[in-house]
Amino acid sequence: MNPDTGNTSDPEARSAEQGRALEEEMPALVRAAGWETIGQLNENSCLGTPDPEKAPRKTHWTGASGRSGIPRDEAEHTAELIRATAEQRGWERVQRGAAPNTENLYAAEKGDLTLNVTYSSGTGRPGLSLRLSTPCLDMPAGHTMSRSELDPMYGSSDPLYPNDDRSKFTNGEPKPLPSPSRER
Repeated sequence: MNPDTGNTSDPEARSAEQGRALEEEMPALVRAAGWETIGQLNENSCLGTPDPEKAPRKTHWTGASGRSGIPRDEAEHTAELIRATAEQRGWERVQRGAAPNTENLYAAEKGDLTLNVTYSSGTGRPGLSLRLSTPCLDMPAGHTMSRSELDPMYGSSDPLYPNDDRSKFTNGEPKPLPSPSRER
């Protein structure tokens, strides 16, 4: 798959390509971290509204996974494992700032996809997070957002995702990663 998902002018087709690209990249990166599940893999509103009529008018895809209670040295080691796998898969390192009490341990781009591996040491337990995202796209009226079947909330009765197959809902329990043979 060509990770430069900007090769079409149809925003809905482009969004679908972005979703497929995240579905291809996320399992390998999560597996490289030594983790077994994805915490989020869905199209989200860039508008910050829960209104099912307005929210889908500008969207982007997000994939996320992470662990809390990870000591700094373990986080650095895990980030290095993610970096090695990402760069093997064609990601290119970039420099990026981070939020307060958060440090970017690794940041990369592949086409129009971005990857951030951050370590948070703020209040509470320290944590490591892996996040993939795409740029926001303006969508036509009537667009409905999508959620990957790898997303733990796929199939829930969320009005923002009306096309989910409700029979596949696992009550928010993380789903196992697909077998490595499905990854490219």
